[in-house]
Amino acid sequence: MKNKILKIGISGIIGSGKSEAIKFFKWKRFPSYDLDEISKKIMQPGESCYKKIIKTFGDEILDKNKKINREEFRKIIFNDDNKRLKLNSIVHPELLKKVKEFSKIMNSKKKRLIFFEGALINKKTKIGDFLDYIILIKCTKKNIIKRVKDRDHVHFNEINTIFNIQNEIHKKKDMYDFVVTNNEKIDVFRTKLNSILEKISH
Repeated sequence: MKNKILKIGISGIIGSGKSEAIKFFKWKRFPSYDLDEISKKIMQPGESCYKKIIKTFGDEILDKNKKINREEFRKIIFNDDNKRLKLNSIVHPELLKKVKEFSKIMNSKKKRLIFFEGALINKKTKIGDFLDYIILIKCTKKNIIKRVKDRDHVHFNEINTIFNIQNEIHKKKDMYDFVVTNNEKIDVFRTKLNSILEKISH
């Protein structure tokens, strides 16, 4: 482990608790990045993925300010497997570049651990292959629906669609190094995360 930063992915279905996990690791003073937030940035006008996405999906996905209408675009993507794969083929290579870039910078700063949150990270993805460990956060469908409805005010049908797509990806446990359930109180969840932290940092 000397002179080499450990790169850890936090994966899980929408509303499972990935953001809470990242908050915990940030509180522990480890550099942490939300890949969903980074993907939003690289899809903005003038950024690396913007023109490729417009070329692939057309101007109809833009709002009046020439920005991608994320709400409408999300409906298109989640209702069409081929379009979702096309988007991933544009965004994921750019995300991997960012992951490598952040890792290199943090390694030069002698950091020991770096965390990346992303719903679709697993060992079959190129990002997952680059990482040293992947933690999967699991949660019951009932809890996920309640959390997402309360937090994002998203319609049940949309949450259900997202859940079904992401749940299919997370079924294979051998795609992850650690699996953590998040159905109890927050303190219990943090204790579980701390236990994993102790295992990977020694």
